[in-house]
This record gives sequence, C-alpha cells and structure tokens, in this order.
Amino acid sequence: MTSPRRLGPLSACSLLLVGLAVALSGCAGAGGSEAVASAAKVSSGGSGLLVASGHGWTDQGVEGPMPGPGTCHIRYSSSHEPLPDASCTPGAIDSAVTQASLPQTVCRKGGYTSSVRPPVSITDKAKSQIMAAYGIPASESSKYELDHLVPLADGGASDIRNLWPEPNTFASGKPSASAFVHNDKDQVEEDAFSALCAGKASLESIQKTMATDWTAGHYAGGSGTDGN
Repeated sequence: MTSPRRLGPLSACSLLLVGLAVALSGCAGAGGSEAVASAAKVSSGGSGLLVASGHGWTDQGVEGPMPGPGTCHIRYSSSHEPLPDASCTPGAIDSAVTQASLPQTVCRKGGYTSSVRPPVSITDKAKSQIMAAYGIPASESSKYELDHLVPLADGGASDIRNLWPEPNTFASGKPSASAFVHNDKDQVEEDAFSALCAGKASLESIQKTMATDWTAGHYAGGSGTDGN
C-alpha cells in the first residue's frame, strides 16, 4: 500500500482556495443571480449603454434616479460646446429600437418620435427638477432646452439619465435657418438621423457617440427632421 502523500504548504493553500471558490459559488447561487439580473436591467447587450424601462416614462412621470439639487454641472468641450455631467446624464436608450427594427421605428414613414415623446405636462416638471439638479435658476429656463442626450430619433429614451438642460447656443458661430435646429447639437442630430436611415451609420455607433461626446459626431449632411 502506498503511504499517504503529505501536502506541502502550496498544496494546502490550493485546497483552501478551492474551498473558498466553492463557498463563493454557493453565495452567488443564492443572491448573485439577483445582482446579475439587476445589472442586466441597466445595460444593453454588449453595447455598454444604459437601457431604460420601456420608453423611459409613464403617466406618473419620467423614470430614473433624479440627482439632488446642485449636484450636476455642465461641462464644455475644447471647442466650447456644452456637454452634460457624465455622472448625472450618462445617456439611456430604448430597447424597442434596434438596428433590425429601424424601418418599423425611428425610420418609419410618418415619423416616430411623437409616438414615444412624453407630454409637455411631464417634461415641464422634469425640466424644472433637472435644471435644479444642474444648479440653474428657474428664471433661466427659456435659455435651455430639455435635451435627450441620445436623441429619440436615434433610439434614445426619456429616462432621467438621458435628459439634461442644454444651452441653446451656437459655439460654432454657424446658426441654422432650420426650425428644428436651435443649437449646434441639433444640427449634429439631424445629420445623424439622416445617416442612420440612409444606412450610412449604425445605430450603436451613433448612440455611443451621442452618449460619450456628441461633438465627435460628424455625419454627411442631411435633412432629418424627426426631432431629438
């Protein structure tokens, strides 16, 4: 009979690690699945973008966590264009809009955004709260639009995490005569929408650009008018 082999220090440590891994696995089985499920609710499959619940709003109001007053701050790019506070407005998308569903959603004939945009009674309330979160006085409201960081026309949601008070300014020095363009971001949105529905840019690439830095969006000029 072969005598039992003594375990050296390294082997003993290995067994302890295996045991610890088994224990942690058991914990994950008990509660870890809930954490995974929770995480899945706020992230798109592989895209890294937050996914709202439905269109991001209900009759009770806009969904998502509302930041406290004065906790958010508008940033500015090197070209002096306004950008939202990434921690307050990371961007959020509507899972109903996918690359495959474009013909039935944002690119459908007759328009799309009006069917998913919340009523003014809801957006006005949200705007006042979001402006307070960004430390902007209510008296300055007319100088800002409640902007969807990822535009509705590009599958954005009306979730709090996709809304911010955007100054209506033209840092580019190139105001537009279009009734749909009130600032430089609006022009980028129009061009992105046209490029998306013409098959010149993918939905995911546009959404990521808008959520990260809309000023980096350079699309072939178009005449998209489905709104933000």
